[in-house]
Amino acid sequence: MPPGAVAVELTEFEAGEKPIRWGLGDVVIGLAAGQVLAAIAYVVIMSATSYSLGGDSGPGEAFGQVAGHLAIATSAAYQAPMPLWLQAIAQIPLWGCLLGIPIVATLRKGNGPVRDLWLRMRPVDVPVGLAIGVAAQFVLVPLIYIPILKLIGDQDVSGVARQMTDRATDPFGVVMLLLIVGIGAPVAEEVFFRGLTQRAFDRRWGRWVALFATAAIFAFTHFQALQFPALFIFGLVLGAMVYATGRLGTSIWAHLGFNLVAAVTLVFGIQPPLWSLGVIALCGLIATGYLVRSSRLSRPTPVVESDVMTTVS
Repeated sequence: MPPGAVAVELTEFEAGEKPIRWGLGDVVIGLAAGQVLAAIAYVVIMSATSYSLGGDSGPGEAFGQVAGHLAIATSAAYQAPMPLWLQAIAQIPLWGCLLGIPIVATLRKGNGPVRDLWLRMRPVDVPVGLAIGVAAQFVLVPLIYIPILKLIGDQDVSGVARQMTDRATDPFGVVMLLLIVGIGAPVAEEVFFRGLTQRAFDRRWGRWVALFATAAIFAFTHFQALQFPALFIFGLVLGAMVYATGRLGTSIWAHLGFNLVAAVTLVFGIQPPLWSLGVIALCGLIATGYLVRSSRLSRPTPVVESDVMTTVS
């Protein structure tokens, strides 16, 4: 072994780096536990209230809705949709698994989330991530669906998101909506998917498999067939951003921007003028160029104490 390689290994050993024992098993546990606990949460809520989930539920929540009806011996007829504040409470078990499993797994079976999952952030991640996330929502997604809608006919791609935003009918509802889609989902999903899942696939089969497999799982777990192509492509973008920077900060801010602009435009009925789409696309291209120029795809990522993300919830 070359002397330089020995020096690197000794340096890492002296720095206290532990062998990594977490992997895809923790990914399966996180996904399964999240769905089961989400179902239980909805069973409890359905049993104690007269609310339904509305139309934007996944299989875990849908199971919870059916079980809730059975628990209180009522039919599954139409009921008032669950208010956003209550839905936020019901999401806590799911977010707890998506955040908690990666953190606990890396602390117990690795070197912690900062080193193992690249859970770091720098100030530049904010504008770069937001620019790419907003451009993906306003420019990339419409381009993806031009050929798809020509094949399958006119469809309401925003229908699922609109079912949620339509419930934000007062200031409190708007705040809860922004907390759900703008903070809870981006942070939890990026730590779990681009952190735990992508790194687990990477360690086993390499970066290309990790990139595409994680994007596919990310899109599939939203359980919306019409939204799958856009979520898959956006998942590839997020994964590539993590590899380019060596940290989750950029993908978290991109995910936040992607979700927030969709929610704001639907809630307030904002239609961006055509000229603004050109500006958004240009900003996205500049941010992408910055990432490509500063890419860390071919170099190791050191852990810098000033990069540590101090809060993830």
